[in-house]
Amino acid sequence: MVIILIILAGVFVCALGLHGYKQLQIRREKRMSQNEYNTAVTLWEYARLVREQIDDAVHQGKGVLDFATITVPHSQGYRVSLELIGTYFRVYAVPNKYNRTGKLSFVTDTTLDVRAADRAGNPASADDPEYQGDAAG
Repeated sequence: MVIILIILAGVFVCALGLHGYKQLQIRREKRMSQNEYNTAVTLWEYARLVREQIDDAVHQGKGVLDFATITVPHSQGYRVSLELIGTYFRVYAVPNKYNRTGKLSFVTDTTLDVRAADRAGNPASADDPEYQGDAAG
């Protein structure tokens, strides 16, 4: 009888452990999806700001950008970087910790199309598909 109770207790503890692990995985996936969506929005907004600054500089004949107004933003779980080549630019975002803070890598440029792909933590490219995520993720 004692052996049966010990076996049942062991099965219960294992089932409880598996359930806890599954819930942890679900929360991690939800957090990654939210990080990815928020990063895509941040990239688009930042790219819009950079494009406006470049357009203003060109129209006013300044030829110089005020980097105090276009500092690279922070995005939860992602490293964001700006590549500026004349009047053309790209904004990249890659996960800080691949498969923990996010899976998708993002890129946007002067077209303001946010592109994303699972690049295993490497930067996305302009050939990747346009990001179609949603906030519900």
